[in-house]
Formats: sequence, structure tokens, C-alpha cells
Amino acid sequence: MNDKPLDALRFLIVEDEEFQRDALELLLGNFGATKIMKAENGRVALDLLDTTDTPIDIILCDINMPDMDGMAFLRNLANSDSNTSVILVSALGNALLDSVAAMGKAYGAKILGTMPYPPSRSRMKTLIANREVGAVTRKAHSKRDPIPESEIVAALKLGEFIPYFQPKVEVDSGKVVGMEALVRWASPSRGLLAPGAFLDDVESAGLMDAMTFVMLTKSAAVCQSWRDRGLPLSVSVNLSLSNLGHAGLAERLHEAATHCDLAPSSILLEITESAAMSSVGPCIENLARLRLLGFGLSLDDYGTGYSSLQQLTRVPFTELKIDQSFVQDALHHETTRIVIESTMDLARRLGLKVTAEGVETVEHWEMLSQLGCDLAQGYLIAKPMPHEAIADWLGQWRISALRSTTQRHNSERQKLDILLVEDENFQLEAYGELLAQLELGLVHTATNLDGALKILAENPVDLVISDVKLDRHSGLDLVKLIRTQQTQADPATRIILLSAHRDQDIVLKSIVLDINGFLAKPARSSTLLDAIQNAMSEDYQPQPPSHYRELSTAALSNDRLVSDLTSTSEETWDDAGGAPIVVEHISLTFLRAGMILAEPLFNRQNLMILTQGSRLTTSIINRLQDLRESLSATRIKVIRPEALLDQTPNEVATAQDHRPPIDRRVSTSSAGRP
Repeated sequence: MNDKPLDALRFLIVEDEEFQRDALELLLGNFGATKIMKAENGRVALDLLDTTDTPIDIILCDINMPDMDGMAFLRNLANSDSNTSVILVSALGNALLDSVAAMGKAYGAKILGTMPYPPSRSRMKTLIANREVGAVTRKAHSKRDPIPESEIVAALKLGEFIPYFQPKVEVDSGKVVGMEALVRWASPSRGLLAPGAFLDDVESAGLMDAMTFVMLTKSAAVCQSWRDRGLPLSVSVNLSLSNLGHAGLAERLHEAATHCDLAPSSILLEITESAAMSSVGPCIENLARLRLLGFGLSLDDYGTGYSSLQQLTRVPFTELKIDQSFVQDALHHETTRIVIESTMDLARRLGLKVTAEGVETVEHWEMLSQLGCDLAQGYLIAKPMPHEAIADWLGQWRISALRSTTQRHNSERQKLDILLVEDENFQLEAYGELLAQLELGLVHTATNLDGALKILAENPVDLVISDVKLDRHSGLDLVKLIRTQQTQADPATRIILLSAHRDQDIVLKSIVLDINGFLAKPARSSTLLDAIQNAMSEDYQPQPPSHYRELSTAALSNDRLVSDLTSTSEETWDDAGGAPIVVEHISLTFLRAGMILAEPLFNRQNLMILTQGSRLTTSIINRLQDLRESLSATRIKVIRPEALLDQTPNEVATAQDHRPPIDRRVSTSSAGRP
């Protein structure tokens, strides 16, 4: 049954590392799951599936495992005709996860999605919910009896095939610019049918041409009625490749449009990529003639079909439509987002408009807006509707309503989950009260490292504010566990350290762990708010876990080191390749991420802050800005890597001046939430 409550679902975790198995089990348990089995590799998992009496509902599977890895397990699972759903989890990166997911789907496995380590509560919740959506979808597409050709012919004669219209709007303004006509069958005996229920039968019967002309004629007539009422909307009509091989198609479509007194320039013909061109010559001729006659041409479902780039080079398209699967994937997969961004850049260079399908959430809209998409359509804007409903919908549609939704969403999203860690009860209560007064969101509190780790395991946390000294531990121990992905927290979680003046040596050691801010005790409400805003807006990307593992949080030496690079000359040479390396003294203002310290950096008390050879990150630079009054020197000796050699100090300053700085920090408006 697909309507099982979560505590009735049976899970199987397939993961070779005991720590990760336990972490996934804890996460599922926090959601209310109670029936959880575990296996250390694919072979053990297959044995469990063979011997268990009750079927497993969802499998969480790692990729890289001994004996039988995740790929071999998926292949065997698909061959067994199992109905079990799979969530792929791995620390090997999104690109490999996506590839294995595609492989699993090709084999026939039911892949709910992917999740990189460390596992995310929100992502897990979404993927488990996908099982319900997938179940409904599979039911809707279950095998059915074909519709008799005679019934389709009769429906065409009786005018039972009608267009429903879905709006297309400009992303930057919200202006409605057109409608896509989507076929529906208003059958007296079968009810109102969506295309998936009958289009295959129409094509098998060789009636796609007749269907296309019915849709074009009816849609053109409706479009002209809009224009008669002063609504300058265009209409998009789908055109199958099976139509395009027929001689004279362009002239017949032109005649159908002009018969309704509608200019072809108001009609956009969407050509799907789902099949290869069988008759390339006639297809290209018809498309070229249609463009010559004034029709717009859209390459539909871009990226999902055949020879997309080749199609773009030989057909005079005016629009490119990004398939909804890319739009919905991009929120969770950086690779997909990059593909969309590159597609938009390609379209702009070719002079094409870009429409994104499947825009269902405010997050989709915001992402497309950031990427510079031209047009959007999807359920967030409106579901397909009969033409009689369009006037009312247009009267109600206001971009201000969408903006209001976006602002409300942003307001909700600005609520932070904060973890406050302080071992002195008085201080814990004082800072907890300050945070409550600021009304930034939910505040969790802990008095020691173990308590903090328990909260991180059970709750999503956006910001950690921790004292540098925690009973038997250092606050840096907590920081290092987060940065090395040894907790349930995102390694990019923003972290602010609280410290007394006597703890300055520990604070200095923390810089290499990419701390996002410092607070000196006692901190006032305004100071606390500024620190949180700065931390959440900082443009921070964590280093790989191995980078932080190599750092010691227990005993970093504070002895002054003697630099090997004693010369202040501007140029030296790399022994290996003879390439020039620029060594120079520059001010804090001109520091850039990627630069390397050519000598140790100290404060005025001769406490070492950073060792020679330290590579600067955005957060390190920002912390140096915080400490600039206590630094022993105002100019820093650095090595400029090859990637930064072409930038002069003036260019660096100009680049920094164009960022939205906070006290000359490197920051970004999209990284934070308050």
C-alpha cells in the first residue's frame, strides 16, 4: 500500500560505514520510522530482501561499498522486479550520484532521488514524500486498453478535442504574454482526459495531423478573440515531428491561421525533442517555411530528446523551452543548475527567448529570476484552464500577488534555527534572552559538547553561537566536528564564537577553521544582531573535510616562526616549472580568496594568527578585517596564485567595491537569511 503512515513503512539502510548507518537510522527515527533494517553492502542487502517475509518499502543505499557496491546492487534489484523505492546516498559528489540514479532508472529501479552526505532532514522528508507522488503517477500511467480508432475518429468529427490554456509570464515583470494550448478530450463516456490517456492511440491511428489542425484552428480562434478585446497575447500550439514530414504542411497551417484572421506572428509552434527526425529534409523545409511565413518556433523539452545542439544549428528557432525535470531538479543538484545556466547563456547568444516549464514553487521562481530566465509557466502561476476561465483569471492575476507570496516566503525563510552553546548557566540565560528579544527564530540551547551534538542530530540548525570554552572541551572541538562533517549539521553552517578577553589566543586559532564571526563578552543586543547578520550574509563555502582534519584545535603553537621568504621583491620563480609567482605586500583591503601567506601573521602581542603557507578564504579575510586593529602589521605579505596574477590591486579593489560589503567584508545577499 502506498498510503502507509511513516511508522508503518519498512526501511533498509545499505551502507558499509557503521557511523553513517547509525546516522541514517537516527534521522529516520526522528521522522517516526520504527521498522529499520541495516546491511553493510549490496550482497547482504539482497540476502535480506530474499529472506524477509514483509517487503521493504524504501532502501537508502550508498554507492561505494566492498563486495557488492551500490551500482551492482541496483542492477540486481531491478532484475528482481522489486517494487521497492530507492534513495541514493553518498559522499562522492552530486555528479556521480546523478549518474548512478540515471543508471538505476534505466535498469528499471524506482529511484526516489539522491542525497549527499551529510544527510539533510528536509531533503530526506522530500524524498520520502516523493514515494507517494511516484505511486500516484505510476497508477495514472498503468497499462490500459487501447482506445479504438473509430472512437477517436468520431471524437474528431464531433469536436470533442478542445484546448486548455496555461499562461506564460515574464519572470522579471510578471506580465502575461501568452498561453500554451494543451489538448484535452471532453469525452461523454470517459470524462475529461489528459493527453497521456489518448495521444499514443491518436498517433498509432495516424490521426496526429487531424488533431494538430483541430487544435491550431480552435486555439487561433480563441487567441483572436483575446486580441479583439485588447489583450495582445500569443498562443503556443504543439507540433509533433510526425506532422513535419508531410509536404505542404506549412501552407496548410498558414491557411488555418489566416482563416481566423490571426497573424502567424501571434502563433508559436512548439516542436518536441522526444523523437528523432525520420525525414530530415522535409522536416527542415517545413520548419523553414513556417518561420518564413511568420510563425514562431519553439524547441520544446530542451535537453531531454535527440540532438538538441544539432537542432539549434539547422532550424531557425525563436524560443527554447527548458523541460520541467531540469527546473525541479536544479534546486537540489548544482550540476543541473549549471546546465540550466549554460543553456540560458547559449540561448541569449543565439538570440532566443527561454521559457521554463514546471514552475511549481516560489523557490523555482526565485532561482529562474536569479538566472535571468525570460518566461515561466507552471502550477505556481496557473494550471491549464478552459478558455472561458481565462478572463476571470487575468482579472485576478497580479504580479504583486506573486511578489507578496515571494516576500511572505522570504519572511518565513528568514526565521533561523539557532544553537546556543554556553557552559555557564547565567551566560546561557542572558544570551538566550537576547536572542529571544531579537525574534530571529527558534533557539536551541546546550551546556556542553555532547548536548550540542545531540541537538544537531535531531534538529536542522542554520547558525551555531558557541563559547570558546565548554567545560572539558574547547568550542573549537565542536567547530571542527561540524566542518569535517562528523555531525548531522551542514558543514557550511555559520558559526560565531563567544569569548572573554582572556580567551584571545583560542580565538586566534579558530580563524583557520573558517569561523563566521566573533563576539566579545559581554555582548549587547545590537552587537549580537550585527554579528548574526554578517555571518549569515558572508559568502562562505567550506573547504573539503580533509583540510580541517589536518588542523589541530588542541595545541597550535604561538611561537614566532622565521619566514623562509625574507625577500620583499615582487617576483620569484617556481623551481618545478619556471612560472613566475608574484610575492608582494598588500593591505587588508586588497586581500582575495586564494592568496597564500608568504610569512606568518601575528597580532600585537606576538600571538601567531596564521602560519606561513596558509591559503586565504573569504571567511579568513573577513575575520582579519574584524581583528585589523590588533594586527602587528597593516600590510600582509602574500603569494598571488596564477589565477589572480592578471588582477592589479586597483582591479581587486574595484571588484570588491561592487560586492555588497558589510564593513568591507566579502558577502552576498543570497547566502544568508536575516
